Amino acid sequence: MARKLRHPCGSNQRNALKLLCTKPAYAASLTLSPAVMEPAHLPHGSPATLGSGMCVSSSHNASPSELSDKTPARGVAPGSYRELLLVAVFIVFNSFSFFLIQYDRMRPAGQGLDSLIRNMLAGILPAPDQYRIGLSLALHFLELHAHIRPNQSLPLIEFLSYAFALMLLYLLFRCSPWVENATDSHRLVLLGFFLTAAQFPILWIFPWERWEALPTTFYLAAIVILIVRRSRMPFALVCLLAAMLSLGQALMRAEVPVALGAAILLSAALAIPFPRPRSHIAILGLLCGAIAGAAQLYLQYVAYPNATYSPTTPRFQLLANLNLLHPPLQIPIFLTALLPLIVSLVLLRRHHLPLDPSDKLVLLILLVYLPVWVTMGLVVEVRIFVPFLFLASPTIAKLWGAFLFNQENGTPPNRSASLR
Repeated sequence: MARKLRHPCGSNQRNALKLLCTKPAYAASLTLSPAVMEPAHLPHGSPATLGSGMCVSSSHNASPSELSDKTPARGVAPGSYRELLLVAVFIVFNSFSFFLIQYDRMRPAGQGLDSLIRNMLAGILPAPDQYRIGLSLALHFLELHAHIRPNQSLPLIEFLSYAFALMLLYLLFRCSPWVENATDSHRLVLLGFFLTAAQFPILWIFPWERWEALPTTFYLAAIVILIVRRSRMPFALVCLLAAMLSLGQALMRAEVPVALGAAILLSAALAIPFPRPRSHIAILGLLCGAIAGAAQLYLQYVAYPNATYSPTTPRFQLLANLNLLHPPLQIPIFLTALLPLIVSLVLLRRHHLPLDPSDKLVLLILLVYLPVWVTMGLVVEVRIFVPFLFLASPTIAKLWGAFLFNQENGTPPNRSASLR
C-alpha cells in the first residue's frame, strides 16, 4: 500500500507534475485541468499534491521580470554564444572584405610601392614621411623571409590590424558595467549601436589612405584595454607590452603615443577609478610618452638628420585650417567626420548621461589629440583622426543607448525595466 501511495498517479500525470516542478515558465503558460493538479484519488495534503501546488503557485505569482530573468532569452543574451557568434561574423566579414578590396587595389601598385619602400629605407624621403619607417621595415622583412611581396603583405597587415582592433573594441564595449547590467533588449540595442558606430570611420580611410591608420587603431585599443582591465598578468609584463607597442607605434606615428601618454597621465591626476592603482596608471602613461618621444628624437636627429620638410609643407597647419576658402570643403568634411562624436558630446552635456571610467579615458584621449590634429595636420585629412573615431565607437554606442533609455544623471540600468 505504501508503494501505491508514493506514485498513485498515472505516467502522464507524473510527467506533467515533473514538468511543472522543473519548468516554472512552462507552468505559467499552461492551464492544467483540476484532475492533473489535484488527482481525486490522492489524499489532500499528500507530498505529491503539496509539491505540485508549490511549483504552480511560485510560477503563477512570479512577475514577468522574474520570469524573464529565470528563462533564457531567445535573442542575444548577455555574454551568450549567440552574441559572440554575431560579433565574430561581423568582424570576419568586415575585415576580410577590406582585405579583398585592398588586395585588388594594391595589385597594380607593385613597382611604385617597391620604389617607395626602397627610398624610405635609404633615407631619402622628406620629413615627416621619412620618420614613419615602421611599416616599411615590416614589409621589407616579410619580403626577405616570407617571400611575400609588399603589395600582398600590406593588405594582410591591414586586415589583421582591423580584425584585432575590432575584437579589442568589442571587449572594451562588453566589459562595461552598463552593458553587463543591461536587460537583454537594451543590450541588443547597445550592440547594434556599437556595430553601427564601428562602421563610420572605415569610410574615411579610402579617400586619404595611409598605411598606419589601422595599425594605429589596434595600438590605441590595446593600450586602453591594458589600462581599464586588470588581469592576472604581472605589472612588469604589462609595462613591457606597453613599451613594445609604443615603440612600434612611434616608428609609424610618434605623436599618437605621446598624446596617449599625456591623456593617461591626466586620467591619473583626475583620479578616474580604474582597477589599477594610480601609480601604475601614471607609470604606463610616462612609459608610452617617453618611449615615443625618445624614438622621434632618435629618428629626427640621429637616424635621419638630413630629412627636411618640404618648403611647400609648413609644420603648423592651424592658419590653413582656419582659412575657409582653401580648400573650400575642409570645414564640412571635418564636421561630417566628427558628427557622431559631436552628437554624443552634446547629448552627454545636455542630459548628464553616465560615463564608465573607460569612457572618460577615451574622451580624454580624443580631447588631447584633437588640438594636435588641428594644429599640426590638415583637418580635411580625416584619416589622421580615423583611429580615434574607431576608439570612440564603444563610448558613442553607450551614450546613444543611455539617451534612448533615458538614463540621466548617472541612473544605473535596471534589468527589470522593459524597452520603452
